[in-house]
Amino acid sequence: MNEPDLESRYRRLLSWYPWSHRRVYEEEMLAVLVSGARPGQRRPTIGETANLIVSGLETRAQAAITGFAGPAWIDAAAVMGLLAALVLLSQDAVRLLEPGVVKDLPIYLRTAGWAMVVLVVTLLGMRRPAAVLAWAIALGESVLLTVRYENDPVSTVHLLWPLVLALTAAAALTVPAAPWRAVSVLRARLLVFVAGIGLIQTIVLVNAYQRQALWRDLDGYSTYVFYGLESPSDSVLNLWLATIAVGALLVVLAVLTLPTPVRLRVVVLLAPVVTLAAMVELTLGGWSYSNSAMGHPIYLVPVQWTLLAGVPLAVLAIGALLVQRRETTARLTALGRAVDRERIDPA
Repeated sequence: MNEPDLESRYRRLLSWYPWSHRRVYEEEMLAVLVSGARPGQRRPTIGETANLIVSGLETRAQAAITGFAGPAWIDAAAVMGLLAALVLLSQDAVRLLEPGVVKDLPIYLRTAGWAMVVLVVTLLGMRRPAAVLAWAIALGESVLLTVRYENDPVSTVHLLWPLVLALTAAAALTVPAAPWRAVSVLRARLLVFVAGIGLIQTIVLVNAYQRQALWRDLDGYSTYVFYGLESPSDSVLNLWLATIAVGALLVVLAVLTLPTPVRLRVVVLLAPVVTLAAMVELTLGGWSYSNSAMGHPIYLVPVQWTLLAGVPLAVLAIGALLVQRRETTARLTALGRAVDRERIDPA
């Protein structure tokens, strides 16, 4: 095999390195590799192959870590930490106010904890105490769900997405950012988001009281049910759904009107939570039914747990990679246009 063929094989191995590294060092590394090859060498040695692959992956990891320390990711983490805390606060507040729900100590602690996180971030701008408190709540919830899984695996699995959202909030609040950064990025969007979440949770709470009245006063009568919403009137149920849709629209608008770099990253950070909730809802229906039909707990097998953990993480990694690739392409396109303009008008 001639030297150009060996060079092309080395070049393929160098593709393990990120483009930003290859742009600066590829030709120099290639020259060193080719000059150090033995006479008549046909292909890279096993040692060279392993070294280039491992070094390339390490360089990619370092580049990814550096990229996550960029201003856009910091702003996205600040926003995500606050928005996730608001969602969890609203959810626990509804559970605390719902009729017929046993008001145990963990509900009070979670509600008070997330309220403190929101207040500390929005009013005092102290992210570090908020992060410590968020981690304490998330880890405490992890312990409670682990204990609960033995006797009630179905409800435990359905509560995984709030746990993942809590862990995401804690991790996002841990990222160093300027005080009140989330508020300064969100601005009026924060009020829109709060209004949307408040509207949704108000309907959930009102419907809970209505459902209790139905059970008490309309025993034996038919009702209209849709994913937990229950009403004796089809028109009232449609009104509930329309109001929830308006609330969801406000939440989506608050996120989609963020600056593009921050918006994309917030969506990436939220994607694992949405993916996990969708997987539980769409793929574990038969398992949930089997638990209720059999009369004894049926636990998830290791493959199911692996998918529940691995797929959301893969979605996060793919999303981050797509954002990086999109912005790299945009930079290269802008650079190419700048070069073209200089060629057309050197002055």
